[in-house]
Parts: sequence; structure tokens; C-alpha cells
Amino acid sequence: MEKNFINYHDLNDEIKREIDHIVEKSKKEGVELDFKTAALEWFDTSFDEWIQKKYSSGRKNERKHFRMDIEIPVRIIERLVDSDGNESEEIDFVGKIVNISRGGFYFYSLEHINPSSIIRVVIDLSTIDKDLSEIEALAMVVRSEKLNGQGFGVGVMFSTIYDESKKNLDVFIFKNVAYHLSL
Repeated sequence: MEKNFINYHDLNDEIKREIDHIVEKSKKEGVELDFKTAALEWFDTSFDEWIQKKYSSGRKNERKHFRMDIEIPVRIIERLVDSDGNESEEIDFVGKIVNISRGGFYFYSLEHINPSSIIRVVIDLSTIDKDLSEIEALAMVVRSEKLNGQGFGVGVMFSTIYDESKKNLDVFIFKNVAYHLSL
């Protein structure tokens, strides 16, 4: 098994059928796809719609990407743009991500961050999956709300996520959803 990917046999039958369909469709078009390429194509083009259609409980979901509940630390290392007009500043604090998608994440923080701020974040996926490394990205704060207890709930949207980091995020979500669906 290649590092940073999943084994075909670890997938549930529904996902295997979806990927097999892409392999068969490409053969009819004269293109041979291996499992990895077909799986990544399915994940890029069909995963979010498929998962929301299959597991949305009939509720209308306005989100573009499927959100996965998880608890993982996130380091906020720089505030590049602050909606109050403050200049860029290096900061270093840790929050706790409680859900993540290909488009962004929601985390708890003891620090307030203004909406519309652009922050640089680092998420170390190796803390929960030794085959993956960290994600470094720029994210825009789309909401920040005072929580009943201590701290803030902060929702961010990825604005720039670098190629290797994007691949790590995609593989992380794909592996975890595939695992939970196969239980």
C-alpha cells in the first residue's frame, strides 16, 4: 500500500462500486485508470454530492462540502489581514478543530479572531494518522462567536491550501469517511 493512500479492500462496497464505475467508464473511453487515479477522480468530482445524498437525513444542506466531526489541534501562526485594519502579525496559539471539510473547518479558540481576517494555520494530521503530514494553509474567518463557556467558536474557509497539503487533507477525509462507512 502506498503511503498517503488507502487500500481498495478497506472501502465499503458502495464506494468500491462508485470507483469501479469510473474505471469501467474510462475503459469505454479508451483510457486505462488504476485504482488510485480512479479513486482520486471520484473523490474530486463526486464524493461531496454522493455523501450528502446518501447520509443527509433528508435535511437540506447548504454546504458545498461534507463536514466530518473530529477533534484535532490547529496552530494559528500568523494573522495576515485583520478586519480592524491591524497590520500582519505573527501569533502562535492552538485551537481545537471540531469539524473539517475540504472547504474549511470550525474550531474552538480562547483567542478572538475578527470575521474577514486572513490567518495562516497548521494542522498536523500525523497526530492521528502517521501516514500523513501537516497541512499549512491560509484561511479566512467567516464567523467568530462567543461561546457560553470560555472562548470562541471560529469558522474558517480555506483561501489558499498548497498542493501537498490539499492532497493530505483529501486523503485524510477520504480515509476517515471510508473507515466510518465500512463499520
